[in-house]
Amino acid sequence: MQEHDTTTDVRIAEVRRPWGPACLVLMLSGCPASHPPSEAGCGKDSDCKTDRICVEAVCVAPTSADPAAGEAASPAVVAKPSAGQGERWFRDGPGHAGATTAVGPTTEPQPRWVVELGAVVFATPTLAVGPHGLTAYVGTHAGRFVGVVVEGERSGSVALDIDLGGRIWATAAASGEGDSLRLYVGNDDDTLFAIAPAAKGDARIAWRKRLGNCEDTRSPGPEGARCDVDGGPTIGPDGDLYVGADGVYRLSPEGEIRWHWPSAEQEERPKHVFSTPVLAEGRVYVGGQDGFVTALAAETGEQQWQYTVRADVDGSGVIGADGALFIGADDGRIYSIRSDGSLRWSFVAQRDIRSSLGIAPDGTVYATSFDANLYSLAPSGEVNWVLPTGGVVHGSPVVDPSGTVFFGSQDDHLYAVSAKGKVLWAIDLGADVDSSVAITPSGTLIVGCDDGTLRAFGAAPEPAPPG
Repeated sequence: MQEHDTTTDVRIAEVRRPWGPACLVLMLSGCPASHPPSEAGCGKDSDCKTDRICVEAVCVAPTSADPAAGEAASPAVVAKPSAGQGERWFRDGPGHAGATTAVGPTTEPQPRWVVELGAVVFATPTLAVGPHGLTAYVGTHAGRFVGVVVEGERSGSVALDIDLGGRIWATAAASGEGDSLRLYVGNDDDTLFAIAPAAKGDARIAWRKRLGNCEDTRSPGPEGARCDVDGGPTIGPDGDLYVGADGVYRLSPEGEIRWHWPSAEQEERPKHVFSTPVLAEGRVYVGGQDGFVTALAAETGEQQWQYTVRADVDGSGVIGADGALFIGADDGRIYSIRSDGSLRWSFVAQRDIRSSLGIAPDGTVYATSFDANLYSLAPSGEVNWVLPTGGVVHGSPVVDPSGTVFFGSQDDHLYAVSAKGKVLWAIDLGADVDSSVAITPSGTLIVGCDDGTLRAFGAAPEPAPPG
């Protein structure tokens, strides 16, 4: 079902232009922009209209002589399971709701280590306790999947390094710890992998599962990326995996397909899904390139309802404290949708919203956009404040228990912003920051960059007492 009631449809009539990087020290004084975000930029084929494809960040018409046409992937923001947080885990399974339990630094942190991975790091690092302790696991656009030890004597060392072949946009999901840890991640070769790290010897691929019917696809644009496995996975309470590709799949922890939506009986070819599936109260919520937000029965995959967006829904949803779904789309809107599929309110930014949204402990909703802004919205949809940056923002805002928001921008900066919209600090990383931030229990920030690096930042040490 779908209805529009009389609640708020919020629109920004005019937003301040983004400030240039040179003005970061004057973020609250209205320094004018030195360069607006590019309107022509793209990160994947599905960013381009009609049959155009993305080549070196520009949408171009494909040529019949291009043998690689159709092999590009679509990005996703994904899940990493944490134990002991119940039905409302943070950015992992099922609800993607609330703030992270880890507290990040409010004063400018210091570099801890930098690891060169050789290709774009788009995914959010997944923090899990592996055979070598707390480790950040992440994939690259070269198909390399690595684990970097976060803390201790081996901090900054590579503990896992495995080639999965296809480009990796998705964030890995993790289950278990130590020698029993399993990591699940997909790539643009239409394959979902289960990886077993090892304390001694090489990590191994426990299993791999090819999804969809795109083996012979060489079409450019969205059709070529239709079966890419980059929408998830999310791990449910029973350990099953929910993942987007050509539609949505539910698989057992051993890779057995339990159901696929849409079913084979439907005549229309399934559209691509790189919105991470969200679980809440027996339902799976997901957005896709079909222009809908869809609710499915988690047990059977049966469609419960669809809400019409009429634009690609690339970002992943989050569930608020009252059970409502918040999700962004390529039409620049944030939608607040009730559990029955009716619209509570929508908010309009100036450009696409491709990220997951952040929800603070007090219910404040945070969103980043291709219009270069960070938005703070009240739970009712009214605008609290808007913070411009100097570039497109693709990564998701991460909120800690104190209400501090951490995010990166294509102005090459990593930001920490207070709940009142004040920039607490901004660090120039020298490259676009499309990866979302992961925060360790000790407050260390882990983030990937488009220059192929994975970086760690920790709070500056307290000064020694005099004498």
